[in-house]
Amino acid sequence: MKREQQNSFNKTPLLLAMMIIATGQVGVSIYLPSLPLISDTLSITQSDTQLLVTVFLVCFGGSQLFYGPLSDAIGRKPVFMLGQGVYLLGTVLCVLFVDNFHWLVVGRILQGLGAGSASVLGRSVLSDSYEGPHLTRSMTYLAMTASIVPVLSPALGGWIAFHIGWQSVFSFVLIYLLVMFLLGSILLPETLPYAKKRFDSGAVISNYWRLCRDPQVISSASYNWLTYLASVVSVSVFPFLLQKQLGISVEQYGMYMIIPSAGLMFGSTMLNVVSRHFSTRLLLSFSITLIAFSGVWLILTPMSLVNLIGAFTLLTVAQGLSFPLSISMLLAPHKRQAGAVSALTGAVQMGVAGIAGGYIVKWWVSSQSTVGAFYLLISVVMAAVLIKTLGGVKQFESTNSVVVSK
Repeated sequence: MKREQQNSFNKTPLLLAMMIIATGQVGVSIYLPSLPLISDTLSITQSDTQLLVTVFLVCFGGSQLFYGPLSDAIGRKPVFMLGQGVYLLGTVLCVLFVDNFHWLVVGRILQGLGAGSASVLGRSVLSDSYEGPHLTRSMTYLAMTASIVPVLSPALGGWIAFHIGWQSVFSFVLIYLLVMFLLGSILLPETLPYAKKRFDSGAVISNYWRLCRDPQVISSASYNWLTYLASVVSVSVFPFLLQKQLGISVEQYGMYMIIPSAGLMFGSTMLNVVSRHFSTRLLLSFSITLIAFSGVWLILTPMSLVNLIGAFTLLTVAQGLSFPLSISMLLAPHKRQAGAVSALTGAVQMGVAGIAGGYIVKWWVSSQSTVGAFYLLISVVMAAVLIKTLGGVKQFESTNSVVVSK
């Protein structure tokens, strides 16, 4: 697909990328309101239930290491078909063996292995099609999609679980994925901006090793890694805090989670406006301040629905602000290997969220005050990264300072 000119903004690649990335987001969030119900129905512990989240995230992340360089070699569309096919297979297993915990784990593993393609391809299609300020703008809209889906998914998942049964949530996801698979097979063109090449596994491993040692890659992606980890820990703990300790229903939980999910969308929307007037450094600093404030809020106040939802909403606003900036800084210098860079950072993001998040929930974060302490820790680490890499952020600002035309 021809790269867009600086004086125009073709929305077609953006719409396709939004459609692709939504499929991966559904697999993360739509099941969360049902976790306490799954625990009760299958007579398993909270830690066992968390495994359904952990294996999905780890496989989601790990599979990106394969899909990214493969899409850089053979093209975006074949990888879409492959990944979504595996995603569908895992969902079929979940539907057929929904009352068997071990088969649910197997199904969630396959779902994660397939969903990894969505995250890589959504970002790669945009990197193929835009550059400069247009890339930042398109990443903002992609972040808005990644916030709209979590707005709808928990509310819809909670409604289905409350009125029909949590088992029906898997059936809904199967229907949704079938529709997306058909639409993608028809509408998605090949956006790879250069000739296809042979997939060289040795070169892929060598390239990943080089990227792992690239300070620009690590520092740019770390803002996204940290805020995503905070979000995953929150949505893993909140169903039990709100449903078990505060006594709200699974349907009510899904509706209340619209508020912090809308905060993510608000942050992304706000960035699309304020990024034209404020520097990346200032916007990242503001995001970090919001996260720190949300942590202090939870530590100093008694446990309540208002305090938990309010502080989490501030965190998601900060995430909505920082995510597009993080991804734009990450991909800007890596046009010819956007898939590999997206894959590596996406794998780390999901791996950290799945593995570290699982241990954090199991051994530390289990109350409002510990959630607040964790938010504070996240803000301190993000601030340290920003201070350490101010020079790189300034360089990004100097090369991406063109105002995006409407």
